[in-house]
Amino acid sequence: MNSSGLNRRGIRLIATDLDGTLLNAAGELSGRNAAALKLAQEAGLVVVLVTGRPVRMVLPLARGLDLHGHVICTNGAATHRLPGGESEDARGIAPDVLRTVVPRLRQAIPDVGFALEYGDRVVRERVLRDDPESVADILDVLTPEHPPALKLIARSAAHDTHELNALINTLAAGQLEATSSGASFSEVAAHGVNKGYALTRLYRSLGLEAAQCLAFGDAHNDLPMFGCVGTSVAMRNASAEVQRAASQVSASNDEDGVALVVEALLEAQ
Repeated sequence: MNSSGLNRRGIRLIATDLDGTLLNAAGELSGRNAAALKLAQEAGLVVVLVTGRPVRMVLPLARGLDLHGHVICTNGAATHRLPGGESEDARGIAPDVLRTVVPRLRQAIPDVGFALEYGDRVVRERVLRDDPESVADILDVLTPEHPPALKLIARSAAHDTHELNALINTLAAGQLEATSSGASFSEVAAHGVNKGYALTRLYRSLGLEAAQCLAFGDAHNDLPMFGCVGTSVAMRNASAEVQRAASQVSASNDEDGVALVVEALLEAQ
């Protein structure tokens, strides 16, 4: 770990991404990372999971760690209170925006397939998954009784994720914004909604400032979070762009890079 310049004193909140960061390449939480976060919480620090995953996939992990407070899910579109998972802050995509933008994207990207993430469920088009629960067109489910979708998922065989993100951000400028967690699809949120948006709202509500917050991440969707905290730590497995954006670079997610930093932080408190 490159520890030069890490201001360990004064940190009161630790925010960490999951996939590629806290979890190893097999999607598992190591005993050392788990122990480090539990010790941090016992020492009085706020520990927040900040992920692109929906809440239904996050609560079991948060409860296993016996975390208190909050989790930020779906790339910042939803914040939930622990341990029950009650929604405290949600900012989905307005149905009217989807009705306007989705046809525009289909015209420009003929092979694109979509899904809508609601937190408690996901609705997929048959082009993405051909099963009885899939639909022909996600626009057909935008009925008044449905809440705004927290995330639009887009996939195209003709474009890699970076290219697809760029196309969406151009075609839906000012309405939606696309990012990537390293998966093979674009993750699209309402304009202005990202991990940094939600984390800033949360730490300010707790009476904290950016300088008191530390964030771990590895992917493009973590960059807004890096920009809103005083100290950011990239994993060694992160892309060069993400590593350059971070204050520090730790070991990889397979080498307990989160625990290495948290352990050093606790020793300096």
